[in-house]
Amino acid sequence: MQTGATMGDCGMELFFPASRQAIRQVTSLFEFVWPTAAALWNLRWQVQGFIAEVPHASVDQLKQRFLFGSKIDNVDLRRTVTDYTWDDQTAIFGSFVLTNAFAIYEQWADDILHSLGERAGSGKKLQFPDRVVTTMAGLLASESSTLKSAYYPIYSTDRKYSLPHLQNFMLCYRYFKELRNAQVHAGGVADQKAVDAYTAFQPVSGKAQLGRKGDLAFDPVTLGQKVSLNLRGVVGFTDVLIKIIATIDAELCHAEKAEAVFEKALRAPVAGRCSPQIRGSAMHRFRRGVRLPGSHLRRTPERCMTSCSPTA
Repeated sequence: MQTGATMGDCGMELFFPASRQAIRQVTSLFEFVWPTAAALWNLRWQVQGFIAEVPHASVDQLKQRFLFGSKIDNVDLRRTVTDYTWDDQTAIFGSFVLTNAFAIYEQWADDILHSLGERAGSGKKLQFPDRVVTTMAGLLASESSTLKSAYYPIYSTDRKYSLPHLQNFMLCYRYFKELRNAQVHAGGVADQKAVDAYTAFQPVSGKAQLGRKGDLAFDPVTLGQKVSLNLRGVVGFTDVLIKIIATIDAELCHAEKAEAVFEKALRAPVAGRCSPQIRGSAMHRFRRGVRLPGSHLRRTPERCMTSCSPTA
């Protein structure tokens, strides 16, 4: 199966712990989904082949043949491979991925804003195109000149960073979010919000507008009709989601309030011991642990290194 995207941190440079956690969770999601999808693909042709040779095989005989030892019991393998096509089942995988991807993103949005002093549960500010712009502008009204000069050039050149496409990414986000909402809350039937999200996204959905090498797979939405999902399109959207995270992470890394995030990470490995030797060793461990660019560490605020109590 063509995945359409490679998931994982892929050497990404990310400033906020919430961002690194979100990418790890996306990686874990796909490390489960792809082997599971591959296993189902193989199970389908094995069961189909067995039924072709033994047409009257019972449900129990199929379970004995293919599920013995698995402790999986309540399943009709004949229905699995005859009543559902491979496209049907990959659509189910797509729905599973989409629901989990949004859960990861929404938790990330809450966490990154909370780390910058916003009240808990403020993540909706990063779920709508207009609110993303105003939220970022508000947080960047006061900047950290040190973090901006030392770190912003690093994070803003990551291959997943794409500020020029952020608004289009957010329109893509709203389209897929409304598909998810239709499936979870409306039996898969599109409402007006889903139609409006499609109408807004469709004009900017081309590969150039999304900064992609290939087109993103998605389907039109019709009011009162079932929405459709395919795994390829959902995977492509998940890559867009990663780009949103990387872009917002880079932009917010030089907010003045991001200094508190940086200081917290910087102090953690030092544990209150500030002799030059201990500090040097701790900084090396810190750089490896949180993946901040080592070449710029000397340019960080001195107060980050010296404000804790000296050793006796």
